Amino acid sequence: MSPIRRLNRGFSLPELMVAVAIGLVLTLTISTMVARQEAVRRGVTSGNDLTSNAAYASYLLDQELRSAGAGFSQAVSSNYSCRLLVSNNNTQLLPSPGAFPAPFASIPQAPVLAPLIVHAGAGAGGSDVIAVATGNSGLTESSVMLSPGTAAAGQVKLPNTLGMRGGDLVLVSQPRNTPPVNCMLQQVSAGFAGGAPEVLTFSGQYAANVINGVALADYAIGDTRVSVLGNVTGNRPKLELLGIDASSRLMAYDLLQLTAGTQQLVEGVVDMRVLYGVAAQPLAVLPAQRTVANWVAPTANGFTAAALSAGTPVAQNNLKSILAVRVGLVLRSDLVDKDDVTPASLTLFSDLPSAVQYTYTVPNGTKTQRYRTVEFTVPLRNVRYAR
Repeated sequence: MSPIRRLNRGFSLPELMVAVAIGLVLTLTISTMVARQEAVRRGVTSGNDLTSNAAYASYLLDQELRSAGAGFSQAVSSNYSCRLLVSNNNTQLLPSPGAFPAPFASIPQAPVLAPLIVHAGAGAGGSDVIAVATGNSGLTESSVMLSPGTAAAGQVKLPNTLGMRGGDLVLVSQPRNTPPVNCMLQQVSAGFAGGAPEVLTFSGQYAANVINGVALADYAIGDTRVSVLGNVTGNRPKLELLGIDASSRLMAYDLLQLTAGTQQLVEGVVDMRVLYGVAAQPLAVLPAQRTVANWVAPTANGFTAAALSAGTPVAQNNLKSILAVRVGLVLRSDLVDKDDVTPASLTLFSDLPSAVQYTYTVPNGTKTQRYRTVEFTVPLRNVRYAR
């Protein structure tokens, strides 16, 4: 064979097979590295999403709960656990004629006024539902005693109306010896300017002379108080329910329907549990001396939603003793991994006594999704100084 023919032979079969084998090894190595990198990327993305959701949910709930009791905590005997009577455009709104929308259908249709009440297990999957009330008057935070015998259709008479203005939503309430105690929401007439006028007139969307068989004139006897909760436009009060729905979303429902329907707040929240931070009994004489003595589950004797809604002096005292709440959330990512990345159960409040700890069982088929728990404490600053 000539030298020229030897130069044009090309690769032999063994050489080609070695080259192909090397190429396959390199391809497999690169594919494995890409797959691992993708798994890492998905894990990081999933973790970041959970962190963002947890931070946002914590922020929102802190904002909603921290000011609970504002505007009505200075008149505990009149306002705490009174049954709310509310009319909207001459139609009874509260007590609600029908069940509240999901996920709040199991909440009693006759809610009471309280800074915060936890309805244990009333949400989707047995999660807790929080009922919170926050006034937002901005001008007047103290209740005003009604001049005895002056409540009549469309008006009441007060020693003064300083800080009140047209469109204000006010609570007319009265302590009674026999519960349930009723408190009626009214709307100050448009154009009203507080100050010298002693007669406070009512008209507008939330004004009504009779609600659920109770007349405004029934509040003419002594000890009736008027508390300003906010305004229909600028400073709206919040009387709302917060809970988890069947689609793993944190939802809110405005009991006054200043914001219509249910509102979605955060996605990916699969469970919410709440504990009360309760002051030692009896309560300190000076409100500033009250501190959380222990953490109580909303299923404990005297602290169930029904017990706190009873309208009795005991219920009012227990509401006044709740100085903070500890909220635990379980969040889940939508991204699914190839292998299990979550244990069979997660524990909330693990640093507290076992009686108030909560174990969340991860549903079958979702262990390949990432979960995260978050806990935070919210002080109820208005309740601490309630009298």
